[in-house]
Amino acid sequence: MPETTGSPAPSPPPSQVGAALRHFFRSIEPSTYFYVFVAFVATAPAWIVRYPPIQDLPFHLATIRVIHSYSDPAYGFQNDFAMTFGRTQYVLYYLVASFFAYFVGVVNANILLMCGYLGGTPLALRALLKALGKDERLCILVIPLLINVMFMFGLLPFVMGIPVMFWALAVSVRHFEKPTRKTGILLAVLALILFHLHVFPFGIFGLGFAAMFPWSKPQKWIVAGAPTIPALLLMARWTLFTDAGRLSAGAIRPGPLDHVAPINTAIPGAFQWLTDVFHDTSDEVTMIALVAVAFLLVGLSQGDRDKSKPAARAYALLPIACIFFYFTLAEGHGYIWLIAQRFPILCLMTGIPLLRMPQGMRGIFATVLALGVALGSTVNTCKHFIEFQLEEVGDIDGAIEAIPPAQHVAALIYDRGSNVTNWAPFLHFGSYYQLKKGGVIEFTYAGYAHWPFDFKPGKYPPPGGPARGRWEWTPDQVSIRELYPYYDYVVTRGNGFKPPSDAFQATWHGDKWTVWKRVGPGGLATP
Repeated sequence: MPETTGSPAPSPPPSQVGAALRHFFRSIEPSTYFYVFVAFVATAPAWIVRYPPIQDLPFHLATIRVIHSYSDPAYGFQNDFAMTFGRTQYVLYYLVASFFAYFVGVVNANILLMCGYLGGTPLALRALLKALGKDERLCILVIPLLINVMFMFGLLPFVMGIPVMFWALAVSVRHFEKPTRKTGILLAVLALILFHLHVFPFGIFGLGFAAMFPWSKPQKWIVAGAPTIPALLLMARWTLFTDAGRLSAGAIRPGPLDHVAPINTAIPGAFQWLTDVFHDTSDEVTMIALVAVAFLLVGLSQGDRDKSKPAARAYALLPIACIFFYFTLAEGHGYIWLIAQRFPILCLMTGIPLLRMPQGMRGIFATVLALGVALGSTVNTCKHFIEFQLEEVGDIDGAIEAIPPAQHVAALIYDRGSNVTNWAPFLHFGSYYQLKKGGVIEFTYAGYAHWPFDFKPGKYPPPGGPARGRWEWTPDQVSIRELYPYYDYVVTRGNGFKPPSDAFQATWHGDKWTVWKRVGPGGLATP
């Protein structure tokens, strides 16, 4: 008798593999291919240029690099940093990116996650629309909203939570209707993922979950609510026993030092926090077109039978809650920036399922119009991103190349604005050095309670603790005592840095960027 113990299981014959693949593709709805293609087109801003004008993007890339290459001596991270994963829930974005980086590198890993937001949001919203009995074509309307102020600020973990939020809400509706082991496990996993991405989308998911919960059927309470228990337990631990959690919980009730915008300024300021991202009026035109199409959809659908499920009535609480939070929460709390300002875009996105899509030829006409606005907004964004890279970025690569690896570098960005986009897209461009060559970069959140790594004892930059708030916004207030002799190099954009000649001297100057090297004993060190 031949020996078989421990032998690997035979592979299925090619005919069985082919049959399984055919069955898989036949199970996919034909319309899914169309929406996947639309979602792919929507991802273009993530990969169309090397340096998009997304304010915190370099900062996130540097954070991924520190986590991913912490043990690589070429980057020198172990000399200065220690990992602090246990004190924060704000970590999953970086861990997932670090995993992908083993296969595609750090930059491409982050591009994949940005594509997950840009392409995943319409697909996840489609799943929610179908779960609520709404027309799936409404998901196209979210595409012009994807390039919003929060995305341009670079709040990537926050925006990445949006598609997960919609997906978790869709699974919740399915689970409430017909709970199964599959829907329960999936819902539990999504809730955990969402909590470790960002607490704001997690909170909106929690409201939607509670609003649509089968309260009228007590026999379903345990099985319906059980999947969220692991995430709720982790949230309780984080809120009660971590500094970051306690600070975030305190943001719910603004204190005397927190600024809540008065209604008469919050109302006209709402658009500022939506899609007002470019200096020209193209984003305003896109918003007008989107609102016009939304009203047209509602108008053309009058008289059509509404097939939405009762859960859609309870779901309406979400955009209403976003309005309430915008007017009642503070604009910031401690080091948490942009609290109330995040809710206008969440209101518009969560409000899409409340619209209606007309049927028949009217629906086809409306779909073509929605696709036109979506494509136009994507093309417009790509055009501006390309203009920014070609005309404004300058020779950042040359500046980074002029600095050796694993150095201590301070970035003083005097010229942080842009003629293409609003806000400050160059604010964290110095972090590209840490991405590519490691070492220490200032500004950094290392040392803040919510960050996944900290400086080791005795390794803090001057004056010996976490960087003061708005350090990166006020380069003119950075004294030479904060820079010398801790930093080996200073990289500047714009004029304003005038150090003593025996502290730093310019060793490289290129288009828009200058590199200054610390002067060591005996004069200027050899470059």
